[in-house]
Amino acid sequence: MGNNDNLLELKNVIVHYETQDGVVEAVNNVSFSLKKGESLGMVGETGAGKTTIALTIMGLLPKPPAHVIRGEIRFKGENLFDKSVKQMRAIRGNDISMIFQDPMTALNPVLTVGDQIAEVVRLHNKMTKAEALDKAKEMLKTVGIPEERVSDYPHQFSGGMKQRVVIAIALACNPELLIADEPTTALDVTIQAQVLQSIKELKEKMGTSLIFITHDFGIVANICEKCAVIYAGEIIEMGTVEQVFRHPSHPYTIGLFESIPKLDGDEERLKPIPGLMSDPMDLPQYCSFYDRCMRRCDSCKNGEPAVVDLGDGHIVKCKLFESNGNAEGGQE
Repeated sequence: MGNNDNLLELKNVIVHYETQDGVVEAVNNVSFSLKKGESLGMVGETGAGKTTIALTIMGLLPKPPAHVIRGEIRFKGENLFDKSVKQMRAIRGNDISMIFQDPMTALNPVLTVGDQIAEVVRLHNKMTKAEALDKAKEMLKTVGIPEERVSDYPHQFSGGMKQRVVIAIALACNPELLIADEPTTALDVTIQAQVLQSIKELKEKMGTSLIFITHDFGIVANICEKCAVIYAGEIIEMGTVEQVFRHPSHPYTIGLFESIPKLDGDEERLKPIPGLMSDPMDLPQYCSFYDRCMRRCDSCKNGEPAVVDLGDGHIVKCKLFESNGNAEGGQE
């Protein structure tokens, strides 16, 4: 942390949702950094806290019930938690943009797609309506949609084209950081590939940093340079894509890879991870993966595991590595 090359830095961020039923510990002491032009894939089960991390960066947490308990999020060296609502509104869409999971709910059904793109442009730039509409046409062409459709409404587009419109809105002001929250989940496989290719090409063309939230390791391998595995609101393993894919070390990461079918394998049955994720309203005071871990031992209940650097920035949070940092049980 503290590196001038870092565009984004999260340090010890904790976020809770305070509900009538109790406190949901959604994000637990998350720290990572992202350089300019770098891409990070966040992988984990539903409910792991990936979207909450993204909404915290965007300043879009619902308050109440969400509360930032502690931590810092520094964007270009400035702590976003110190920004006013007006200042964050100026940053969102201009410097940091987000592609939301469902294009059906991300677009306003009573406004044309051109008006929705132009609205973002005019919000952050001094432009006339005509100039903003021209920019909207340009952005539609950028994502592979004919500019003649600038006057069409969302219901006139297919699911894949709606998502392209959402991408056009997110990139309209050339943001330095783009957060994509499972943008292909609602799309069929063929359209998924097209949308992913669009995001990859636009990221490279504009030099945008990217945080890509997904359940799919294949997407991370295709688009990202770094990978963070999220479990129960914390990063339990992180490194370059090559480090995590070639040398998965945390038992949870290994379990995720073992549950993926292999084209060249001859196994008759996959190895699912037993059990369910820990209840975020009742997290243990020790390793949150303990109850599901096939390699647990008595020491795993002796407090929270420490973050261990396995070398070259490949980190893992597991008791198995605390003594010497060697990859006990890590697979090649």
